[in-house]
Amino acid sequence: MIPYLLLLIISLLFYVIISLLIRSNRLPAIVIQFILLGSSTAFLAMLVSQTMSIWYALLVILGLSFATAVLLVKQQEAKSHD
Repeated sequence: MIPYLLLLIISLLFYVIISLLIRSNRLPAIVIQFILLGSSTAFLAMLVSQTMSIWYALLVILGLSFATAVLLVKQQEAKSHD
């Protein structure tokens, strides 16, 4: 339970720092999406690694990372066409 809480605290801390940097126009807004997707992938990786073998967990994590990358590219393409 402690690793999950530690990951949650670190994710929230990074989210606050990144949002302050975005408000001061030092970072683009997509960085928040990267932080949220990275922390959700980390939570899933922690859960999957405890329930599946390491090879299946690795496949799930790689699949999720690929899917989120495709969704981010599609969202960026949609924003650039508007």
